Amino acid sequence: MSLLYNDKYRVVKNKRQFIKVWSRPTNCILREDLLKRSYTVIETAGGLFPVQCLDENVVIPFPQNAFESDNTDQVTGVEKSVYQTLENINALFEKFEDYTGPDQRFTENWNEFRGLVYRQIKESKCIKSEAAQDFPSREASLKVYFETITSTLKEKDFSYCAWEIVRKEILHTLKFVLDVNSNVKFLR
Repeated sequence: MSLLYNDKYRVVKNKRQFIKVWSRPTNCILREDLLKRSYTVIETAGGLFPVQCLDENVVIPFPQNAFESDNTDQVTGVEKSVYQTLENINALFEKFEDYTGPDQRFTENWNEFRGLVYRQIKESKCIKSEAAQDFPSREASLKVYFETITSTLKEKDFSYCAWEIVRKEILHTLKFVLDVNSNVKFLR
């Protein structure tokens, strides 16, 4: 038996049968559980900021404005900022994917973190297409932030301490997103 389909009905042996079609809703939502897991994995990858790296530590201005909202009209801009942050983290790791860390446990956690970030990007891709009037200013802040992180890595010759600075910044960002953004539509 062959079935022929078109937009409104299907034909079965030259008889028309109407079928009902339901569209499956697309959840354009970030997953809080994956963000929390990402935070935990990268936190346990190295623990506290290493004492031997204190002299190399640099202050990278955090783009808090990219993640804040005064009202529900700005929530989409914040969601897009979180998504953009995930994309920036992923791009950072793609550029410098050869880093293995000080030990096997660190490397395993680092790789798991990268997988979680990639998964979140794929699962919340639809956020990218949502309109938000305030996003260009948020995006500009994030661009400066991640360019500074990238230049710090390069200036410090991709050393262990440079990657610890990156880890510290990612932890700060994820913590801020999880703690401050109660208006963001998270799938809980």
